[in-house]
Amino acid sequence: MLTNEQGSGVEVGVRKHYLLLAHDQPQHVGRLVERLDDGGSSFWLHLDPRADDEAWRSVLAHPAVGSVEPRVACLWGTWSMVEATLTMVRACLASGAPGHLVMLSGQSYPVKSNQHIDDHLTAHADLVHMDLWALEERWPDNHRDRLDYFCLPRSEAKGDLRLLRRRQEMNLRELVGWTRRLVRESGPREALAVLRTIGQERPDVAHLVVGGSQWWAMPFDVAQQMVEFHDHSPDYAEFLRWSQFPDESFFQTLLVAMDPTVRNRVAPSLTFVDWTEGDWDLPRAFGVDDLPALLTLPDHVLFARKFLHPAATEVLDALDDAADHEGAR
Repeated sequence: MLTNEQGSGVEVGVRKHYLLLAHDQPQHVGRLVERLDDGGSSFWLHLDPRADDEAWRSVLAHPAVGSVEPRVACLWGTWSMVEATLTMVRACLASGAPGHLVMLSGQSYPVKSNQHIDDHLTAHADLVHMDLWALEERWPDNHRDRLDYFCLPRSEAKGDLRLLRRRQEMNLRELVGWTRRLVRESGPREALAVLRTIGQERPDVAHLVVGGSQWWAMPFDVAQQMVEFHDHSPDYAEFLRWSQFPDESFFQTLLVAMDPTVRNRVAPSLTFVDWTEGDWDLPRAFGVDDLPALLTLPDHVLFARKFLHPAATEVLDALDDAADHEGAR
């Protein structure tokens, strides 16, 4: 049993290593940290280098928060999201403090009390909480886009991505057309860099790639094994480095590749995300009208995403009140 240094009333059974991927909403992230800090938690914050550091001063001053380096400029849908996550995982592992790694965003928030969170992770300390599926089952219409194309950002704008086939697979007309377009849009130097990239031979691992949500949780020892496997088996990173949405495949693919039996230890994700509005790249933002649904999520769902500051203040207050009553029972 860990010592509860915060006097929060939580009997801490397992250390929680919260990996926080953030670029905005310092007020919300600060509230998230205060809410989850039970004396047995550490927070590993990856802050996008384009963020205003001054606005994050109070969050970074929290004694349980560690800012990880290097800070990667995260571009939606690209390998940079994986780089940032790996930075947090490595920083956490370097601490040498066993526990459970929990991946959250700067738009996440708990929907259960700290005691419930600790009890659940303690009772399921050997499980990997992660959505895991075959690409063709989850994305039947476009899963090949993630495997057959190089995904290259055109700018820092969200969704401004190019999907290009391997150069050797283009016919002459297609190659000439793309070359002219690249020169026109980006100049000859950038065009040459793109053509070199899409001329690379990619490792033959496409058939091994699986998918899932980027909001996962896993035991410390599993994370150690995963990073060690990644360091000694670079083909998976080399392939997914050029894939679209690699953050929804990289960690799942590594785990299954390093140990196929890991599927027997996989449990559903701890985070609820609502995609019902039909916008494939933007989940719904929760408000007070969603409170009944958030309070009746299954016991294993500990967090939800996404909450936008300041519009979500009322629903967050209500969630905190419910957690206080749950913890008092």
